Amino acid sequence: MWFWLFVLSCCINLVALFYVRWLIKTIAVINQDVEALTEMVTDFAAHTKSVYELEMFYGDETLESLMRHATQLSEKLTDLDLVLNGEEEEELGTTEED
Repeated sequence: MWFWLFVLSCCINLVALFYVRWLIKTIAVINQDVEALTEMVTDFAAHTKSVYELEMFYGDETLESLMRHATQLSEKLTDLDLVLNGEEEEELGTTEED
């Protein structure tokens, strides 16, 4: 009887291992997508700022509002902390201290 419980436990552990591996890969893909989105929004904010600073558009309230909105969105996406970002920053912090 103990043998069959051992076999059942090994099977459950193996399934759990593959499930956790799949979850980690899924989180990594989501993290890459968020990083790409953050980069695009940051580029958009910089582009909007450069257009706003042109003499032709300087002082335009619509572009100023668009620039503020893009900057706020970029900051919110930067503040978005996924599991992998936190772990990478901790690893970099410990590496730099050594």
